[in-house]
Amino acid sequence: MELMVRSPVELTRMVLPSFRRRNSGTIIYTSSRASKADLPWTTAYNCAKTSITRFAGTLQAELDALAQIDHLESSGVDVFSIHPGEVETSLHQTAFPEKTQKEAPYVIEHMERVSKGRPHFSIALSAWTCVYLSSGRGKGLRGTMVDCTQDVEEACQDAESSPRPVITNSCA
Repeated sequence: MELMVRSPVELTRMVLPSFRRRNSGTIIYTSSRASKADLPWTTAYNCAKTSITRFAGTLQAELDALAQIDHLESSGVDVFSIHPGEVETSLHQTAFPEKTQKEAPYVIEHMERVSKGRPHFSIALSAWTCVYLSSGRGKGLRGTMVDCTQDVEEACQDAESSPRPVITNSCA
């Protein structure tokens, strides 16, 4: 949670005032499809990815609300979270403490089986998605988690053609 949530939130606190002053900027958080999955033995990881995904969406909603209060056409700051795809890392070998290796080797075996059965993607895929989003062409995806393994232009067109749900305060 410190690394995957608190650090990006604190960095956002540092850059957001200047983004708001110039009414321009793009923030992209690294999330994961794990934010929407209930995989065994990934509780902390899934919670962290869910947190940063929801932070991105809520921050975008707040920025849009502030823009209305300030009588601006748009906040000018675009916030996204991305699922970069399954990029090959050594996380499955290094993520487990020695205690898990000794007392619960079945956890590591399970994760190795999961890893073998999933597709792996080049990191360039997420890099190009970030370039696309930063260029301003992904406006329809603001505040959402963008899956870099999907065609980003199609996702943007789908999002722009579908009405966003409106959530209101039930007391008002």
